[in-house]
Amino acid sequence: MRETFNRQLTEMRQELVSIYANIDLALHDAVDALSEGDKEKAKAVKATTREMDARCAALEQKAFLLIATQQPVASDLRLIQFVIYANFNLARMSNHVRNIAKTAKRCAGRAVPGQLLDLLASEGHLVYRVLSNCVMAIVEDDLRLASSLPVLDEPVDELYKQFFRSLATLGPDDDMDAASRVIMASRMLERISDNAVEVGERLVFLLTGKRRSLDDLRGLDDDDLQEMYATRGAGFAQERDLDEQLAQQIPEVMLESAVDDGAADDVARSAGDEADEQ
Repeated sequence: MRETFNRQLTEMRQELVSIYANIDLALHDAVDALSEGDKEKAKAVKATTREMDARCAALEQKAFLLIATQQPVASDLRLIQFVIYANFNLARMSNHVRNIAKTAKRCAGRAVPGQLLDLLASEGHLVYRVLSNCVMAIVEDDLRLASSLPVLDEPVDELYKQFFRSLATLGPDDDMDAASRVIMASRMLERISDNAVEVGERLVFLLTGKRRSLDDLRGLDDDDLQEMYATRGAGFAQERDLDEQLAQQIPEVMLESAVDDGAADDVARSAGDEADEQ
């Protein structure tokens, strides 16, 4: 009975990572579709997000069923709680990606101001960094990676503000409706980054059994972080290699998995410099 339960926990964890990776890939396609004016790619992204919505709903149902039938405690309960919370954020991400794809369809063939598309591409790259660090923090049970998320999110917020400055420079010959739609898409990107940070916040409770903010963790050294880890059940550990394979579908994941605390600061400062140059 226990072996079956551990298997169910493992499959649930892996499904979460798989959904995460697929939403990340769909986000890449949605941003590309908007930048390239590719209506067909945008249509495909919308279909993908509908599939992700269905998978999120099924995963939530499975998680609550395990609570009802197995009455888990300690780390097993925290894992299921984390899956439910992270899954909720993934469903929101999927909706945001779909809205970006809708914008891409509506803007296809229109003269979208180029500076806004450039900003959108830059913002996309910043958000991809947040997402890849978040998924690797999940896969590797890494508090240090999780603590880097707010730092990586800051330049996303700063770049989002640049859209409104650029909007103010547009003239009467520019397509203001298309411009406003791109700005809404940039808002969706900013929210996706926030969703990833929220997942990271919940990951801290999963790994430690205590509620600590990600900002609090940044001031701790590696020994302090190591002491925070709580005992974890078999559902955490089984078949981690598959989790890594699923996560490695994300283009940025190999780069971001190597980002340590100090390097995360460097990445964030670099990203901020990129934003200032726009």
